[in-house]
Amino acid sequence: MKNVCLKGLATTFLLAASALAQTGPFVEGKFQGRIAYSADGNHNDPDDWIASPVALAIFAECGQKDRLVHFDYNCILPETNPEWEKIHAESVLGAVKHYGYSEKVFFDCRKNLEGALANLAKAIDESSADNPLYFIVAGPMEAPYLAIQKSRPEKRQFVYCISHSRWNDGFASRYTFRHTKRSVIEQDVNWVQIADQNRLLSLSPYGKPGPAESFASYHWMRDSAEAKVRFLWERMQVSTRPDPSDAGMAYFLMTGDEQADPAKLKKLLVDKVVPQQVMSRAKVRIEAENFRELTGYQLEDTSDRTASHRLQVKSTGGEAGSIRTRLAQPFAAASGRYDVDVRYRNDGGACRFSLLVNGTTVGNGWESAGKTEGWVTQTLRDVAIKAGDAVEVQAKGAPARLDYVELIIR
Repeated sequence: MKNVCLKGLATTFLLAASALAQTGPFVEGKFQGRIAYSADGNHNDPDDWIASPVALAIFAECGQKDRLVHFDYNCILPETNPEWEKIHAESVLGAVKHYGYSEKVFFDCRKNLEGALANLAKAIDESSADNPLYFIVAGPMEAPYLAIQKSRPEKRQFVYCISHSRWNDGFASRYTFRHTKRSVIEQDVNWVQIADQNRLLSLSPYGKPGPAESFASYHWMRDSAEAKVRFLWERMQVSTRPDPSDAGMAYFLMTGDEQADPAKLKKLLVDKVVPQQVMSRAKVRIEAENFRELTGYQLEDTSDRTASHRLQVKSTGGEAGSIRTRLAQPFAAASGRYDVDVRYRNDGGACRFSLLVNGTTVGNGWESAGKTEGWVTQTLRDVAIKAGDAVEVQAKGAPARLDYVELIIR
């Protein structure tokens, strides 16, 4: 696993900290920045056939459709299904028509990959502290990585990639992807991992059509007086499953709420009640594998269902290691006091852990039990952290695994 140069990382921390006096994306009630979106839908799962149009409906009904500067779809590159490509395009372009988007920012990766990459790279290059790019990744990492590679390195610190699932992060047993989210994180973008949106939005099992009763919570689409909402119902029927889960990331970007559900979507899309944005999230979880700098650690995918998002980082075998990143999360408090949970495990032998903020150790650190005991959470109370601060976990001793660091506002 590539380690980021400490000197370069420190410079990035300083530049970004000055840019984060206020966390976004809403500043004084106004959306600050632009939106990009990348979706698959041409293989694996037809859920994007409904998720893509619902995401576009969310942006439009929140009054932010003009902030969308890039939308690519059909972005699975290793494999494809031409019929699926066509069906997903009908979903996307139908929503473009119904909700009044400009077609010039929409790209089918199977027909115009170079155009999609060039447009996304251009959006990144136009980013700044006052005009960040919030990039929702609703497909694997191949196309996003290629576009980021075409962008100017100094602009990437103003990009916030938002994901919610290991599939979107590039981890899939059925495919051989060349790039995962680590490939993207190491290009110096900010990574935002929210709760899995399938929990509340997907109402039938993956891999087979949903039974008729599973659609009941979305009947408001079917029964709407508006043609554009009934169009959403049509696309849900075509998708065969009540699963607009990727659209939960769009809802999060518009609200700060990680708990989108069918009732909340109805309130926005049918009742036209735009949700109040969260002033600051009560909890901000940073997955260990999403930390910018891994020293003596590397990503591990054992598909452990007891680990958050079924991923973690493991020691590469040395006596010391650390993970380090800066706090750059949408809807986080500009400054606050937190209880900080560090979830870890070690599989034999004593290990000493420390939490550091801007290089200063919080408290006296703690010792592991020195035996196999599964995942354990250590809580450090009342820790002052500001947006842009460097957060680090160090481990010395026996090899250990780290799952996540979660900040809980007091």
